[in-house]
Amino acid sequence: MPKNKKRIIILAFTIMFMNGVVNNIRGQVGPYIMDDFGLNYSRLGFLLSFISIGSMLIFFSSGKLIEKFGLIKLLFYGVVYNTLALAGVYASFNYYTLLTAFFFLGTGITLLNIVAVNLTSISYSEKRGKMINLLHLFYGAGGIIAPYFVTSILKLGFSWNYSFLFSIILLVIIFFEFNSASLPEIESSGKKVMKSTSELLKDKKVILFSLIIFFQVGVEFSIVTWLAPFLRDAQSRSDLTVSFYLSLFFICFTAGRFLASIIVEKIGYYNFLIITGGAAASLISLALIGGYNFTILIPISGLFLAGQVPTLQAAILDSFDSSGIKVVGFAQTAGMIGLTVLSNWVVGFINDFIAIEAGFVFLVIILAAALILSYYLKKLNQNKIL
Repeated sequence: MPKNKKRIIILAFTIMFMNGVVNNIRGQVGPYIMDDFGLNYSRLGFLLSFISIGSMLIFFSSGKLIEKFGLIKLLFYGVVYNTLALAGVYASFNYYTLLTAFFFLGTGITLLNIVAVNLTSISYSEKRGKMINLLHLFYGAGGIIAPYFVTSILKLGFSWNYSFLFSIILLVIIFFEFNSASLPEIESSGKKVMKSTSELLKDKKVILFSLIIFFQVGVEFSIVTWLAPFLRDAQSRSDLTVSFYLSLFFICFTAGRFLASIIVEKIGYYNFLIITGGAAASLISLALIGGYNFTILIPISGLFLAGQVPTLQAAILDSFDSSGIKVVGFAQTAGMIGLTVLSNWVVGFINDFIAIEAGFVFLVIILAAALILSYYLKKLNQNKIL
């Protein structure tokens, strides 16, 4: 374990905070991009999807990158690369240059995300669950700050693209923290031999972890995407009420990661996954059964959904040793596919052709499937069937 782990964890938290800010700027600047480039919603969605496509490629190849370069070089290159990507977004002069810049930005912020997770894992190997949940808490904090950051820039008279340019300040802070933290042990850890991709993909536990994250990310983003239409169309709620419910979900989600960091090590990873997954499914079910007056239970479910993915990452890193970060990459790739396939396509199809309530019933079914897989993983771990 590195001796200067406090400096390393501050560096990791700063990286994740930067990720939270940069990755969530897009929600605030979307309307301005539409105005400047004359886009409709479909073309804006296609444009923003290139951030996710870039992320997916890096998640899948993260293990190979760490094997080839080591964490120190990846961190340095990541800071430089992200600086260029953010400058590229700022300087984009048409739809296609912006699309390209967003692709590079997606690869860049994901590269630093992987570095932050690995720094945390190596520095706090005995408290991975706690520290990785705290790491993701800082991503949430960045996401909360992002809208206010953009609003402040716009109020000062700058255009939307300056919000990306000024984000480089966060990378400058990361660079100075990188210089002040000595990382020799981290470098040696990054050069451990990992199992091959083909070997890992044949492992039953890799498939199970990836499926659970596929389901969990699909549920998280389905709630973010479809809660507002559900409140408006199915329950005729006012815009003020819709905003309150969405804000409540994000507040509960952020609080959930903090609470997870306190209790996950005490009850164990798999018990935590089962208990919180069951609680989230129960709350959404009660909201659907209870109707109008119980709908508030859907955003409250964020309290229990929040710790699922960080805890799964910790469990993966514990289970696969030096190959853990590679498996995290596979699982996060599955999560990005879950975001697209489950949240956007499947739930959207159910909402159109059955009813928007049926889409939320589907989320309960997905959570039940994730719960069963988590229980099976627990049994595999107990019986040491690896």
